[in-house]
Amino acid sequence: MLAMRQYDPDPVIDARIRRAVRYGQTRWAEIWLSTIAVGVGLVLVGPTETFSNNSFRVIASVVSERTAGGLCLFFGLMRLGALWVNGRRGRETSLIRTFGCLGGFVFWLAIALGFLLTAPPITTGVAVYTILAIAELHASGRAAGDMAAEDTFGIRKRRRASAGGGSAA
Repeated sequence: MLAMRQYDPDPVIDARIRRAVRYGQTRWAEIWLSTIAVGVGLVLVGPTETFSNNSFRVIASVVSERTAGGLCLFFGLMRLGALWVNGRRGRETSLIRTFGCLGGFVFWLAIALGFLLTAPPITTGVAVYTILAIAELHASGRAAGDMAAEDTFGIRKRRRASAGGGSAA
């Protein structure tokens, strides 16, 4: 059995952080968003010419369909892996999750803008991809909150060390 990680020596702060980092709070949203990215990636690397659709002409002028599909697959699978490690193994992967969410935000927003720039007519893709982008942005904030709770960059630890070192002198 794995030992429970102690986030902070103060038991009150540790309990508060533990509640904030529980598996499932926003990770399910991240799992679904990652799965959508994998699904979109599979469609884009598949045999059909998805980018031949007029709604994708702006996106097709920037990136090829296969490249976009490969990126979707790679980052979607990386995020799913990070979420699995984070939720099942007790190792913290919030930094990967945060970058994954921010990358997803940029990707979905780019598709939404591409659809918007091909208007008229405005298609349902504008609404769907915009909502996916907003969901990624929200999830990135939660993942960044987990980074803070986990003290990913050691900021709390360094502050405590400098405060302890300064008071002992």
